Amino acid sequence: MGWMCCICGLSTVIYPISQGRKRHGPLESSPMMENPSLVLEKTLAIFGFPLGHTMSPVLHNAAAAALGEPYRFLAYEVRPERIEEAFRGSQAMGFAGLCITIPHKIAIHGLVDELSEDARIMGAVNVVVFEPGGKSVGHNTDGIGWLRSLEEETGETPEGKRCLILGAGGAARAVGVKLAQSGAAHIEIRNRTPEKAEALARFIGEKVPGSAVNGGGLDDLAEAAADREIIVHTTSQGMTGDPAREAAIPIPEEAIPSGVICTDAVYNPVETVFLKAARGRGARTVSGIGWFVNQGAAAWKLWTGTDMPKELTRKSVLEALGAA
Repeated sequence: MGWMCCICGLSTVIYPISQGRKRHGPLESSPMMENPSLVLEKTLAIFGFPLGHTMSPVLHNAAAAALGEPYRFLAYEVRPERIEEAFRGSQAMGFAGLCITIPHKIAIHGLVDELSEDARIMGAVNVVVFEPGGKSVGHNTDGIGWLRSLEEETGETPEGKRCLILGAGGAARAVGVKLAQSGAAHIEIRNRTPEKAEALARFIGEKVPGSAVNGGGLDDLAEAAADREIIVHTTSQGMTGDPAREAAIPIPEEAIPSGVICTDAVYNPVETVFLKAARGRGARTVSGIGWFVNQGAAAWKLWTGTDMPKELTRKSVLEALGAA
């Protein structure tokens, strides 16, 4: 007996097929078709590249199991040149929603039918909701996820603080806008391509009038970091999956000021080379786990209307990473 998987509307249904026989007409009924508890009613997925590090299926499937919600979360590694095809395909197949990660957050911004206010202001999308009828709405939960993580783990807010963002991609956009909206005294953005950092600084200045933002390259990071109170790393450096990338640090260890709060977008591994170096320099560190769980909880609420059990899902992620 073989198996055939068909995705129909919002349902993924598994049908048995007999090997070696040609079939005509409808397939025979099966126990899986007759038992609704075996039907995966709503499909969620994450699109990114690379994606070997992701814990999104662990996070969201743990929430679905705990709450008894009929969702199944899958992961798809999608190359940049195929992102529009993948997006249109998921929309056509009736997916309930998507998580979007590196490097697709800005591309998806231009593909959705509508944008939430945060996604419109931030110019990047990390969550898509497919509404009944197929309309796609782009959201951004990166900014609020990072902010909640900072507040929960340090008791601090960005108000009145001098901040440094490392990177100039979609996550940097979201954090930069949230920092400006939260009243940061000054935001410095540094990226290996200075023009991208400068463009992002102008973007934030336009979106949040009155904010103080500058951008530049990586040549004088020690000087740029010297008076900072918060450093936010938003690139994939330090992420597991590639030895050279995992060993990389986005800022020289000696450039990290003592007492600064260092936060990392990377959550796999839980303690990156950057955070380990920061801790050694006397900085306070916030791992990417809190950011990941909080942005995921906000996405879950958008898809399902229910509150994610964050402590339970956080524990599931840490267990999967071998860090519980």
